[in-house]
Amino acid sequence: MPASSIWKGLLYSTLLAVSSHTGMIQAVETGPVTAAMFKALPAPALAEVQGREYKFLVDPTALKPAMEEAFVDLWQQVADAAQNRGFQITQKDKNAFKVDLSTKEYLDTPDKALWQAGYLIRLSTNYKDGKPEANTRVTVKSINRDTATVLKRQLKVTGGDRVKIEAEDTIGFQPGGKLGQYVEKGASFTVAVDSLGARTLGDFVKFVPELSQIGLPLSTPLQGITAYSYRVRPGAVVLPSVGACGVSMEAWSKTLGGKPYLYDYSFGYGDIDFYAETEAHAVGERFMETVFGDQLYKLQPTDGERWGGSKVRYLMNRPL
Repeated sequence: MPASSIWKGLLYSTLLAVSSHTGMIQAVETGPVTAAMFKALPAPALAEVQGREYKFLVDPTALKPAMEEAFVDLWQQVADAAQNRGFQITQKDKNAFKVDLSTKEYLDTPDKALWQAGYLIRLSTNYKDGKPEANTRVTVKSINRDTATVLKRQLKVTGGDRVKIEAEDTIGFQPGGKLGQYVEKGASFTVAVDSLGARTLGDFVKFVPELSQIGLPLSTPLQGITAYSYRVRPGAVVLPSVGACGVSMEAWSKTLGGKPYLYDYSFGYGDIDFYAETEAHAVGERFMETVFGDQLYKLQPTDGERWGGSKVRYLMNRPL
């Protein structure tokens, strides 16, 4: 259990009790992480942030060995722990544990030039009938511990289909066992895999011209690290105001059909006015503290706090 979990749990319950007594809902329904964000970045600085995701990494050795059984095991452990703290979790009636297969490939130079410049390139390719599809979903992210720096990047896209640019807040446990957050902004679009050529920097600059500002030659080759992703979406965590927040549980392996080296449990909500959803933010934070922090912290990898709930940081060895 993280050291901060005990006093934060007391803080939440005390404030919620005060809320019931005084009716001052807005004042008491602001979680500690959200309160710090709003103090540092008052409205409208976070207006572009339209969603929040809560993430928790899980060590495979803490679950049953077979992947299908591990997903059910993790789901049930979280559901039981949530019920112990009065939270509502709902499960789908059909195909709750249907597994979707894809690959996630993360591109950079050998010396991490893109990451150091504050960018991340991801290729997400779905599989159908055991084979990769011809199209891939490209995401170029702005990454930095400073939220204002993340948000000021435009990430305009030229070409590709189903273009979407969005910013999202992420909540996870950070070094010292403290619940923290970081904001990422990403531009996503769909292209044929063949259109990416030799996967040089220039092959992505033609879609996101801003990448040219990194200052590397367009001929710079990018190298990929690939994770095979097995994902189930069995149900939802129900939060006030935003309602059912879909749960994703994911297993990553190094090879197709290989043994998972990492699992995660995540849930979240989007399409919101970030400053208006203080109650959902507060209860989401309390879920993390009292379900994962108080009861299931042992499921986390030994060095889990280094990654802030991010599988990508774990895969690419980019600790907070």
